[in-house]
Amino acid sequence: MSQGKTAELVFYAGASLLEGPHWDEKNQLLYVVSIEDHFVYAIDPATGAVESYPTDGPVGCAVIDEDGMILEAEQDGIFRIDSKTKEKHFVSQPRTDDRMRFNDGKLDPKGRLLVGTMGLEGSYEGEANLYAVEKDGSFKTVIEGVTLSNGLAWTEDGKTMYFIDTPTKKVGQYAYDVASGTATFEKYVVEITDGSSPDGMCIEPDGTIWVAQYGGHKVSHWNPATGEKLGEVKVPAKNVTSCCIGGAKMDYLYITTAKDGELEEAMSGGLFRVKL
Repeated sequence: MSQGKTAELVFYAGASLLEGPHWDEKNQLLYVVSIEDHFVYAIDPATGAVESYPTDGPVGCAVIDEDGMILEAEQDGIFRIDSKTKEKHFVSQPRTDDRMRFNDGKLDPKGRLLVGTMGLEGSYEGEANLYAVEKDGSFKTVIEGVTLSNGLAWTEDGKTMYFIDTPTKKVGQYAYDVASGTATFEKYVVEITDGSSPDGMCIEPDGTIWVAQYGGHKVSHWNPATGEKLGEVKVPAKNVTSCCIGGAKMDYLYITTAKDGELEEAMSGGLFRVKL
């Protein structure tokens, strides 16, 4: 299904670090964050129209909550933004360490935001966390002792969560309690051994996962039940940051990328897609 395909560029705004693609099925929009440019973008793939929402400081993720609001994690905390008026309201601030910034985040099956942290300037081994933020703004730590909190995905029944702490080079499997928003580590199911690092990820309805490989020019497709690699999609940018499934028929894989700083790659920092 995925072997040998190459992703095509669909959006480019010169971002140094494009991340966190999120498909808004109701409005048929794709949201991405430009972390270092301090913007959330809403992209209409059908028309090419783009709406931008500025944030104060680095923005790690943006999703659409059950009320249709943009729920995003920026330096000063978690905020809700009205997509029509751009009015912004503070929700919560689980991050207390100013050396850290928010990174990847997603809504769990119950609608709470799980969002992790990483070093703002450097890397602090074991000092980042993954938090769960409830709709009322209350929060708790779900996983502690993380270095670079990254990709998240849940199985359809919500009982299993996959999570990436990038420096481990592995995808971890956790038993997930949807009622309480707690996770218990079970085992590692995928290991990236080609020198690149696992970054963001997403899950297919059949339970297989796609893993963005930072430094690897690709997104790889895995069966977490067996550890078997099923295929890969080549991306014309070295640093592949994340991915999600979207489109009117949910048959496209959208892929975000980042600039390298050393390589002169014309399309790095762009948004790509490939037909599944």
